[in-house]
Amino acid sequence: METVKFHLIEKTQLLKDKSIDVPKLEARLLLAKALNKNLNWTYLNPERKISKKKILKYEMLVKKKIKRFPTAYLLGNKDFYLMNFKVNENTLIPRPETEVMLEEIKKNFKSKKKFSILDLGTGTGCILLSILNEFKNAFGIGIDKYLETIKVAIINSKINNLSKRSQFANLNWNQKDSFKKILKINKKFSGNEKFDLIVSNPPYLLKNEMKNLMPEVKYEPKASLYGSADGLSFYKKILPKINSLISKKSFIYLEINPENLTNIEKICKNNNFHNIQYIKDLSGRKRFVLIKN
Repeated sequence: METVKFHLIEKTQLLKDKSIDVPKLEARLLLAKALNKNLNWTYLNPERKISKKKILKYEMLVKKKIKRFPTAYLLGNKDFYLMNFKVNENTLIPRPETEVMLEEIKKNFKSKKKFSILDLGTGTGCILLSILNEFKNAFGIGIDKYLETIKVAIINSKINNLSKRSQFANLNWNQKDSFKKILKINKKFSGNEKFDLIVSNPPYLLKNEMKNLMPEVKYEPKASLYGSADGLSFYKKILPKINSLISKKSFIYLEINPENLTNIEKICKNNNFHNIQYIKDLSGRKRFVLIKN
């Protein structure tokens, strides 16, 4: 049996030869996963021997990585805004740029205030659960049209001890009466008639952008990335009827495609939303729209 150090050197070189980014870290992360250990253990035990069974598991993970399978899926989890979330092929992988939305929300809500949140297209539940983790008196509902995705969000609420203040529903916002169902769930769950905060990271990539995706992104759920050729289907469907969901002095934070800024603004104004602001992401692009009611 060969050692931890031997396999790390060997697999790092293999990943490097296949043009995998940060091969040394990737090799170590995948080894830790194969051994069911944390990353520190691999640093502290370089001379530890690895069983044949564990080596086979490690090699399988490395082969998938060479095929550009996302590391988050291989590890089964992803960090987002000071928390860790379970992810799999039924969920979009949380992005660091989305964390900017959380920072902006913190500017508009006080920590002691009780308020109600709706997350449209919740995925892993990372946005909703991160908000709840910051605001101890808030309650929230996340909806997603895919049952397998909702199952992951529910697991994440339990892992992060937020299941008492969150609820997840398998609902499709395109279906008739879906908003009535959402309001009914909210009334029963939080006691609130409507929502004080609505958040969403909807599918917004353009058709031509889908052709040029990074290899790893192609493994993520297409429906979470792409909704229509113009990238505007969510905004066109939701904004005309979102008034039925929101309370007075509410806030709506939507992630957007910076390429569609002008079109998003038109949709907002056509639906009598004139109090809008744009928020820049980590690279300085206008990535979010804030609509104040």
